[in-house]
Amino acid sequence: MKKLFLLLTLLIMSTGYGQKVINLADYDIQNEKDVTPVVVKALKDAKEIGASTLLFPKGTYHFYPTFAPERYCEITNNDNGLKRTAFPLIDFHDFVVDGSGSDFIFHGKMIPFIIEESSNVKVTNLSVDWEVPFMIEGLVVANNPTEETFDIEVKTPYVVAHGHLYITLEREDSPYERKYGKRFAFWEHYNLEVGQNIFWDPKTMAPLYNTKLYNMPEKGIHAEELKKGLIRISTQMKKLPPLGSVMVSKGEYLQNRTSPAFRVFKSKDLEFKNVNVHHAGAMGLIAERSEDITLDSFNVVLREGSGRMVTTTADATHFCNVKGTVTIKNSTFENMLDDATNIHGTYVRVNKIIDDYTLAVETYHPHQNGYLFGEEGDKVQVIDQKNLQPMTEPLVLKKVERVNEKISYITFNKPIKGKVQVYDGVENISWHASAVLENNIVRNNRARSFLISTPRKVVVRNNRLSSQMASFRLTGDLGLWNESGPNEGLLIENNIIEDAVYGGNGPQSIFLIDPQYVDKDNFEGMYSRNIIIRNNTIKTFDSSIMLAMSVDGLVFENNEVIQTNTYKPIFPNTTNIRIVNCKNAVIKGNTYKKLDGSKGTLSVDNQSTAIEVSKRDDFKEVKTMKK
Repeated sequence: MKKLFLLLTLLIMSTGYGQKVINLADYDIQNEKDVTPVVVKALKDAKEIGASTLLFPKGTYHFYPTFAPERYCEITNNDNGLKRTAFPLIDFHDFVVDGSGSDFIFHGKMIPFIIEESSNVKVTNLSVDWEVPFMIEGLVVANNPTEETFDIEVKTPYVVAHGHLYITLEREDSPYERKYGKRFAFWEHYNLEVGQNIFWDPKTMAPLYNTKLYNMPEKGIHAEELKKGLIRISTQMKKLPPLGSVMVSKGEYLQNRTSPAFRVFKSKDLEFKNVNVHHAGAMGLIAERSEDITLDSFNVVLREGSGRMVTTTADATHFCNVKGTVTIKNSTFENMLDDATNIHGTYVRVNKIIDDYTLAVETYHPHQNGYLFGEEGDKVQVIDQKNLQPMTEPLVLKKVERVNEKISYITFNKPIKGKVQVYDGVENISWHASAVLENNIVRNNRARSFLISTPRKVVVRNNRLSSQMASFRLTGDLGLWNESGPNEGLLIENNIIEDAVYGGNGPQSIFLIDPQYVDKDNFEGMYSRNIIIRNNTIKTFDSSIMLAMSVDGLVFENNEVIQTNTYKPIFPNTTNIRIVNCKNAVIKGNTYKKLDGSKGTLSVDNQSTAIEVSKRDDFKEVKTMKK
C-alpha cells in the first residue's frame, strides 16, 4: 500500500479531468546510461494506475537490449523472430507516448516500439536512431579495371574473414563475450556477410544514375583488408564504381530485416505525429491487421551531420491487410533502401483441396511466413492463378486452423467444388484500406515512391516525388510477394514528379500499372478499375511515362510533361504511353515539352477497346501493337 501511495504521489501529474501523466523525470531517467528498464517499468506503472501519458523530459536517451522484454513476432515483409523491445505497448488504450523532442538512440537488434492489441494510441515528438547502423557504407577511393577491383574506406564496424567482408552489428555484452564473442557473433548473425548492395552518389545523395551497371552479386564477393579501414573488393560487375561513390550493403538476404522502428499489429486508431526515423534495420513502420492509422509529419530522414547515405534498410512505411483509412500527410521519406510506402493485401496460395468446403493454403515468400491471413467471419474469394480474376463470389471464413507458419486450413460457408485449383490464390477482401497520401516528399531512395494495391478509395495529391524506380506502382502477383488488391477508385492529382526511374532496371514507367500474369502474352480480364491521373507535373529525362495494363476506366488528363536534360535517357526508344488490354480509357489535355520539339508517342494493343485520345493531346502518334 505504501509503495502504491508513493507511486501515485510522486509520479502522477493531474492534467485536468482526472487524466494521469507519468513523467519520466521522476524516475531520474536523465541519469541512466541504459533507459530501457526504466521505460519498461514506467509502462507497467502506467497500466497499473491507468495513466494516459508517458512523458519524457527532452534529452538524448540510449536504449540497450540487455534488459528489454522479448516476444516472438511474425512480421510480414520482415524477418520473424524473438524480438526485444523498449516500448512493449501491448493492450494499451487511450495512451500517449510524448518524447518532448527527444532523441532515442538504440543499440543492437531491437524493435523500439511494438504496438499490439491496442487502440487510440499516439506516439509523438521523438526521433529514432541507432548508434551502430545495420549496414556498411564504404567510400570508393580507388578502382582498377585491369584487375577488376576497387578499394573502399570504411568507418563503421566490420570484419574481414575467410576472404569476405562482414557488417558488424552492435552485440550486447554477455558472459561469453570475452572468450567466445567473435565466434558467436557469426553464429548469431551479428556479423553479416556483405550481400544485397547498391552504390550511392554523395553529390546527389541518391543512388547512382543507371544504378544497374554497378550491381554486384549477393554472394561470393571477395574482400582483402589492406590496412585498418581500407578494404579491396574483387567481384564481377558490368562496370566498376566511380571514385567518390559509396558502396552500401545491408548484408545477407533473409537476415537483414530484423529491426523495424515501429511494429503495429491488431491495433486501431493510431496516430504518429512529429516522429523522425533516422535509421532502422528494416522498415520505419510496418502495420498489419490493424485499422485507421494516421502518420502526420512522420519523417524517415537522414540525421544532419551523420555522414550516412541511407536511412531505413527497407521501406519507410508498409501496410498489409489493414482496413479503415491510412492517412500519410506532411511527411518526408528519403534515402531508404526500398519504397516510401506500400499498401496492399496478401494472397495465400492453395496447397491442397481437402474437401468441398476446406482448403489447405500456404504463404509463398519467406517474408510472409506466419502472417495472419484471416480469421473467422472474414470475407474472401478465390483468385485464378493465371489471370488474377475472382473465381468465386465472396465467401465467409467459417474456420481457420493454423498448422504451422506456412500452412493453414480454411473452411468456407459455401462449397467451392470445381471453382478452385492447386496454386490458385485466396484473397481476404475484408481487410483492405482506403488511403489519403498528401503533402509528402519522397526523394533519393532506391525503389519506388508509392505502391498501392487496394480496391478501396485512395487519393494521392500534392506530393513531390523523385525515386530511383517508378513513382507509382499498381500491381498484384501470385508468383513472388503475393501482394493483392486491384485498384478500384484511385485518384492521383496535383503531384510533382522529378527525374524518377533513373535506376536502369528495365524500361520502368513513372506510372507503372502492371499486374503480374504467369503468361505475359496470354491473359484476359480487367484487373483494376477507375484510375484517374490528372493535373500532375512530370519532369523526366527518359521516355517511359505510363504503362497501363488491364484497366477498365483509365483517365490520363491535363498532365504537364517536361523533358529534362538532367541525365542521358537510358531507354530513349521506349514508347511514352503504352495501353495494354484496357478499355474505357481517356487520354486528353496533356502537354509534352520535349527537348527536340517532337510529339509524344502512344501505343494501344489490339485487345484494348474504347480508347479515346484527344486530337489536342500532345501524345498523338497512336500506334497499334500486337499483344
